[in-house]
Amino acid sequence: MTRTRIFLFLVGAFVVLLTGMVSAYAQTAQSPLPKPTGYVNDYAGVVDSSTKDRLETTLGNLDRQQQIQFSVVTVDTTGGQEIFDYSLAVARGWGIGSKDAQKPSLLLLVAIKDRKYYTQVSRHLEGELPDGLVGQIQREQLVPAFKAGQYGQGLADTVDTYITTVANKNGFSTDTIFPAGATRKPQRSAGGKGSSWGWLGLPVFFIALIVVFLLAVRGRGGRGGGGGGWLGWVLLSTLLNSGRGSGSPGRSRCGPS
Repeated sequence: MTRTRIFLFLVGAFVVLLTGMVSAYAQTAQSPLPKPTGYVNDYAGVVDSSTKDRLETTLGNLDRQQQIQFSVVTVDTTGGQEIFDYSLAVARGWGIGSKDAQKPSLLLLVAIKDRKYYTQVSRHLEGELPDGLVGQIQREQLVPAFKAGQYGQGLADTVDTYITTVANKNGFSTDTIFPAGATRKPQRSAGGKGSSWGWLGLPVFFIALIVVFLLAVRGRGGRGGGGGGWLGWVLLSTLLNSGRGSGSPGRSRCGPS
């Protein structure tokens, strides 16, 4: 085995080890909140009773009819923890919206006093609700209502848009999901995709750059030219994907101002 192959083997082993460490870290995260008591868990006490009842009915119908589980959570603050990390811990602890969730699911968490929000989406719904689309829905539906102090309305409009989007892309009707006689804000489609680094962030980025640089140097000195560069980009892609949090965390983190 040549030195170049040994070097590439060691780099590949390092990537696998790093990915395993990321996965192990995420799996041991504990939920900072107790088990949910319903689809809407308003720990901040900002959702009016009529809106909460309507959301409970809507999300219950969605769960029973389509086996898709949405959960809404409000807290006063995350206590200084990043909103992504906090919402991911809740999602994993509850089994809702995390990548390893057993069913299509979503968790929308808002920290009222921190003025931050985040939506965790399970892998089952990533195609219907990609990063950029979720971010746009939040900016259009959640933020304006929150700025006006209408927290229940903002959450309801956001959830309604999520449901309508998933229904349109999967071809099922929402007629029996939304409560009869309930008025809903007209929704419009959005597109695009975003990205985020989650807790691993810059360390992964710099490690990836170092790996690509070393492979590029090796590639120039070895036979056949650009093989090392090609493998470098494969490893870079693996590192970047491993650094992303569960549920396609490309959503906006800054809440209403």
